[in-house]
Amino acid sequence: MEELKELNSLKDIVNKRFDLFLDKVAFIEKEPNRKEFTNITYKEVRDKINGLGTYLLNDLNLKGEKIAVIGENSSRWYISYMAIVCGVGIVVPIDKGLPENEIVNLINRSGAKAIIYSSRKSGEITNVRKDLSNDIIYIDMNKKESNNEALSFDRIVEKGLDEINTGDESYINVPIDNEAFSILLFTSGTSDKSKGVMLSHKNLCSNVYSCSCVVPQFGDYTCMSVLPLHHTYEFTLDYLFMTAAGGTIGICQGLKYFSKDIKIIKPDFILAVPAFIERINKVIEKGIKDSGKENVIKTIKKFANGMSKFGIDFRRKVFNKIHENFGGNLKYLFCGAAPLDLELITKMEGYGFKFLQGYGLTETSPLVAGTSLKCDASGTVGKAVEGVDIRIDLSGNEDENSNIGQIIVKGDNVMLGYYDDENETKKSLKNGWFYTGDLGYFDLRGNLVITGREKNVIVTSNGKNIFPEELENLINKIPFVSESMIYGKKKSGKSKDVIVAARVTLDKEELEERYGENIPSDESIYKMIADDIKKVNRMMSSYKAIKELEIKKDDFIKTTTMKVKRKEELKNSDYSSMITTDMINKLNSNKKKEKRKIVNVKAEKKN
Repeated sequence: MEELKELNSLKDIVNKRFDLFLDKVAFIEKEPNRKEFTNITYKEVRDKINGLGTYLLNDLNLKGEKIAVIGENSSRWYISYMAIVCGVGIVVPIDKGLPENEIVNLINRSGAKAIIYSSRKSGEITNVRKDLSNDIIYIDMNKKESNNEALSFDRIVEKGLDEINTGDESYINVPIDNEAFSILLFTSGTSDKSKGVMLSHKNLCSNVYSCSCVVPQFGDYTCMSVLPLHHTYEFTLDYLFMTAAGGTIGICQGLKYFSKDIKIIKPDFILAVPAFIERINKVIEKGIKDSGKENVIKTIKKFANGMSKFGIDFRRKVFNKIHENFGGNLKYLFCGAAPLDLELITKMEGYGFKFLQGYGLTETSPLVAGTSLKCDASGTVGKAVEGVDIRIDLSGNEDENSNIGQIIVKGDNVMLGYYDDENETKKSLKNGWFYTGDLGYFDLRGNLVITGREKNVIVTSNGKNIFPEELENLINKIPFVSESMIYGKKKSGKSKDVIVAARVTLDKEELEERYGENIPSDESIYKMIADDIKKVNRMMSSYKAIKELEIKKDDFIKTTTMKVKRKEELKNSDYSSMITTDMINKLNSNKKKEKRKIVNVKAEKKN
């Protein structure tokens, strides 16, 4: 879509692109207190953006100020974001899943003068007011009428539109500096360590065009919005790209409504993370198992996959019942945020779904590389997208025979810097290149392969590098393992060396399905998983061998994009809620002692 190359600012999306699709459905969503999904046209969205922007600018005097937006995915969230950046000030998207103390921290750090929030967050917002500045303006997205507590989103939009209708187009005509700091995004992490990423209109517009080069026809499609909207992955590649291209966005009410909502929205594609794809695959496999036709489907799948290599692809027709469970139109799954297991891709594509994989970061708006519909690049994240240059920096690599190095990126999508953090900015931005902190290499076809995060790499005493992500992909395939985290653990005693430890969580559904109410003991579960880990160890070099196992009984601490917060996980380790190697060793030792006592008693009686 070459026309998207001409986007100078996000305001161009509203003032120029929307004109092409005024009567087309922009959003399909279920608003609070309504039984049915409703359609919202591009004209309605444009009018609300301009009405809200006019009121924020003229009546609330928020020109140049920072305004926070917090709430579940909705058209009102998008309208708030766009109204702020298209002529008012700087938008500060806040993760709706954060605890109250972190919400306070980020709002105070940003210096926000107003907060636009959904009614579902009103309880938290009420609780944190005492810890925020007294002059903050509160706007409730779903409140029917304004009062002393908060302004009503709908009422101030109406007032703004009244001003426009009387001839006030001051907001509509506000010029935009596309290189100015306009978006402040806080990266995932604890409140005191999360970085504030400063982005501009130019950053985001360049990424919208890059995305259009990867999937030019997606403007005719409907996507389903599932991932959190405060993240650039969902907002740029879904909301911004689709509204610039004239597509339709169907908004899922939440993960627990996914199966129901997808049949109503009938999307053509979904943006997802690996954990979400794994969940979809489990639903499919459970359905097949319950049908009792596993062997038949396995045979059909093998034949259909073989024929597809000759250009005869009837997998969607053969597995139409599976597709009906996902609305009937789902063709593409775009996966990012973390590496996706190649075996899982093969499984899902065998049912007729097509995968696209991408790589990016908040600091790069986010897309850096992606696979395309034209060529198969399974196991990689594809090539650099249009307008982006990628290189591998080998300067920190001590192994001369290795082609793995830090991924560095240059392009119009690269951030302006970190908010109020000159030191971190200097570390990450050097001569126009952004140092991602991720490690990878190019394969023989020029596709980028991600091997892991530099900070996560385990370095042995003899200089060997171990990438946790490589081992985690193998551990996650073990029966009864839900997720895993590999980390380096210092040996006890004076030794400075580290051993490889695995911390896993259990797939409780699989355990219950297999054993019902007769779930095996902790010791038995530990032994089953430990035995499978030994099999994994035999597949790898000895220095990568996993020496310790920890089974965590509750879930990992995660970001809203389902990434494990490794530092937080290790920092907050509660071994009382785990089954560990030491625990099993002590248990076995006690059993041996008991056995010796029994033997001794018998020997004494015999004498």
